[in-house]
Amino acid sequence: MYKCELYTLSKDLDSVNLLREKSGVQAALAEANAELLNLSELPASRGKIAAEVSRKLDLGAADLFIFANALSSTDHSSFRKQFYDLVTMLQNSVKCDDKALSVKVKVSSLGDLGNGCKGYCFRLKDKRFLALPQASLTGKDNETLITEALAKSEDIFAQKSEKYPDGVSLVDKKGNAVDPAGHELIIKEKADHKKKQGFIRSFIPWKGDSKSQIIRKSVVLVAIVAFVGALAYVLDFFIFGPMQNNAITSEIQSIAYSKSGESGEGGEKGPAQDWKALKKINKEIVGWLKIPDTVIDYPVLEHIGDDRYNQYYIDKSYKKDGTEYGSIFLDYRSTDSVNSRNVIMHGHNMRDGSQFHSLLSYSHEGDLKGDLDYYRKHPVIIFNTPEGDAKYKIISVFKTSTRYEHGEFFNYMQGAFNSDAEFMNFVYNLRIRSMFDIPVTCNEGDQIITLSTCCYEFYEWRCVVVARKVRPGEDESVDVNLASLNPSPLFPDVYYERYGGERPDPLTFKTANSKSAISWYDGKGDLEGSEDLTATLAANPTEPPTEKPKPGETRPTEPPEITYYQVVYRNVDGSQYAAYNVREGDPLPTPPGTPTMAEDENFTYVFDGWNLDIPGVDFQHLNVGLEIYPTFNAIPK
Repeated sequence: MYKCELYTLSKDLDSVNLLREKSGVQAALAEANAELLNLSELPASRGKIAAEVSRKLDLGAADLFIFANALSSTDHSSFRKQFYDLVTMLQNSVKCDDKALSVKVKVSSLGDLGNGCKGYCFRLKDKRFLALPQASLTGKDNETLITEALAKSEDIFAQKSEKYPDGVSLVDKKGNAVDPAGHELIIKEKADHKKKQGFIRSFIPWKGDSKSQIIRKSVVLVAIVAFVGALAYVLDFFIFGPMQNNAITSEIQSIAYSKSGESGEGGEKGPAQDWKALKKINKEIVGWLKIPDTVIDYPVLEHIGDDRYNQYYIDKSYKKDGTEYGSIFLDYRSTDSVNSRNVIMHGHNMRDGSQFHSLLSYSHEGDLKGDLDYYRKHPVIIFNTPEGDAKYKIISVFKTSTRYEHGEFFNYMQGAFNSDAEFMNFVYNLRIRSMFDIPVTCNEGDQIITLSTCCYEFYEWRCVVVARKVRPGEDESVDVNLASLNPSPLFPDVYYERYGGERPDPLTFKTANSKSAISWYDGKGDLEGSEDLTATLAANPTEPPTEKPKPGETRPTEPPEITYYQVVYRNVDGSQYAAYNVREGDPLPTPPGTPTMAEDENFTYVFDGWNLDIPGVDFQHLNVGLEIYPTFNAIPK
C-alpha cells in the first residue's frame, strides 16, 4: 500500500472543500491502494514545492506525492512553472557511473482530465509524483480527479517500467537518448558522518567528500536556494509587489486630484481630475474610473495598435514599466475610444484586492449568484474623460465564458453597432444574463461602459459589469430598493451541464418588446435596421468604417444584412487554437503561428498545415461554418 502525502496548491473553493472533505479523499485513495498520511496546503511556488518534497523524502515515510489544484493551463506551461525545481532536484540527486551522461526524469502526461486540462506523473525509484489541474477548471470534483489520475498513472508506470526501471532516462551531451542498460545509477544515500565538519563544509561539496556526501550537500544547497527563492517570491507576491503597486497608484491619484474642485474663471467647478498633469505623465491616459467606496480609483489607458495578441497595458503600469498588476485599459474594439457607444475596459483580478478584484464583490468568486446588498451600496460608476466628468448607472452584472466549447458564445466585447436595433438587441442580451433585475432604463440614445475581469467558476470565464451614462438633467441616484435578484439569468450551456436546470430561451429585443416582456426600455420603439449582432470575434480585426457615398449616390437608410460564419481552428487535442467570424463570400482566413503536438517515445511531430480536405467547401468564397484541425508529419526518433 502506498503512503501518500496530498497537497492542495490553489486558494479557490475547491481547495477549501478538499480540506473539509477529507473522508472523501481518503476513500478515493483507499480504492487505489493508498493510505493518506497528511493533507496540507502549499503555496503555488516551485521553490516551496521542491523544498517540501525534499524534506518529506528525508523523513522517508511517503512514497506517493499528489499535488491537487496545481495546474491552471491546458498546455504544459503551468506544469513547467510550478514543478521545474522539483524535477531538477530529483535529477540532481541521481548520478550515472558514466560522467559524460546526464539523468532526465521521465515526465508523462495523464491526458485530458476534463475540459482540455491535463495532469502529469513521474517517479524516481519507488517514489511517485502526480500533478493535477484545478478541479474547478475540469468540471469534476477532487475525489474523481484523484481516482482517474491514479488509475492512469498506474498504467503509464507499468508500460514504462521495463525501459525506465528507475523512472529516468540517460542522455549524452548532445541531448541524444542513451540505452540505460549496462549503466549504474546511484540514488541519494544518507550521509556517513565519520568526522566532524565545519559549518560551511557541512553544506558545500568539498575535496575529499564521498559521492554520497556530494549528493547530500548538493540536495541541501538546492533546498536552500529553493527556500530563498520561495521566500523571495512570497515576500514579493504578498508584501513588496502590493506595496509597489499601492505606491504608484497613490502617486497617480495624488497627481490626478491635485486640482480637484478648483473653480474656473467663471466660478464653475473644474473637472475632478487634472488632465494636463495626467497627460504630461502619459498621453495615453484617456480616462479615470472610480467606483465610490471601493479601491477602484484608477487611470484608464489606451494604446493605439492593440489587437487580440498584443495588449500593451495588460502587463504595464501607466509609467510603461513592466508589472503583473497591469493597468486598466481600453479594449481595441472600442474603435472610437472613450466616445465609443460601448467603452470596454479590462483589468486584472488581483488577489491582494487591487485592480478589478472589487468587481467580484457584485458576485463573489466561486459563486454564480449576485450579492444584492453590495449592488445596493454601489449602483453607480464614475468615468471621467478630458471631455467631461460623467456618472454611469449599472444595468447588468453577469458571468460568462470566452470559449465556444462551453456552449453558445455571447460576444460582449462589441464596441460599435450598425444600427440602433442592433445596439438595443445587444443591451437586451446583457440584461437577460444579469444576476440582478435593475430598475434603470436604457434606450437607443444611451452610451454604455463595460468592465471585464477574470473569474474562475469555469475555465476562462469573465465577470462583467455594464453601466449606461446618466443623461443630461437626469437624477444621478438609483432607487436600489426596487432592485432584485434575477431568478433565472442566462448562462452558457456548461453551467446547465454541471448544475442542471432549464436554460431560458432568449428572444430578440424587438420580439420581447412587442410582447411587453421588457420593463426597462424607454426609447421611441420603432427601430430601423437589423438586430443581428455582427461583431467580429476576438481573433478578427474590427470592420472598417463605411465608405462615404460617391457623388450622386444615396446612402441606404438601413445597412444591408450581413451573414457571418463561425470558423474554429482547433489543436490536435480539440481545444480552440483560433476563431473567426467570416463574412459570407469572403475567403477563409489562416491563423498566425504554428500549432504543436507533443512528441512520444518513437516520434517527433512537425506541423504540416491545416486539413482543408473538406468536400464541397469554397474556401475563397466561404458560405458555411467550419471546424479545422491541424495535420502533422511523424518523424522517427
